[in-house]
Amino acid sequence: MEIEKLKEIWTSLDNRMQQQEGLKTTIIKEMLLSKSDKALSRMINWGYFGLVSILFFTPVLILVYMYAPIYQVATTKLVFVGAFVLIIFIFTIGIIGLIKLHKIDFSKPVSSNIVMVNKYKVFYKRMTLIISLFTVIFFVLLFITYFYLPHMEPWRLIGLFSAISAGFVLGFWEYKRMGMKNINSILRSLEELKELEEPDYL
Repeated sequence: MEIEKLKEIWTSLDNRMQQQEGLKTTIIKEMLLSKSDKALSRMINWGYFGLVSILFFTPVLILVYMYAPIYQVATTKLVFVGAFVLIIFIFTIGIIGLIKLHKIDFSKPVSSNIVMVNKYKVFYKRMTLIISLFTVIFFVLLFITYFYLPHMEPWRLIGLFSAISAGFVLGFWEYKRMGMKNINSILRSLEELKELEEPDYL
């Protein structure tokens, strides 16, 4: 009789432990999904901010080109054309990137999302490298063009250096802190979710 009671108690305790373990696992999953969703939202919001900034900056660049006589020098026209091409390229890449980010859906299987995020990571690295290369070339041409413009005061050169420096700092921050940090955060959370869903029984 006592043995039967002990078995009942043991079974009851075992069931409670399993329920607690299941509840703990569910809470961890929710935390990981919430963390991933916040990181994804940050990247999407930053992507839209970038597109809006480009749409705001482009008309200003056009007005400067049309109404500032100093920039009508022949040597600067190529620089402005290069600037417009670079802007269109970055804008296009931004739209493609947002489309890829919106395809990531945490309601889908974890393995599928890991594949999607890894593909986006490769895309992000490649596009950042290409944009950085073209931006460096553009700034070099802009610096060379400066010496062909008439009556250019030294403060304009200082402003050019400041703009270039600020551009590189912002670009590096975006890549490391906004891009790769959030991508790697999502991947780590997804890997942990995969381990929770596919425990090792060996």
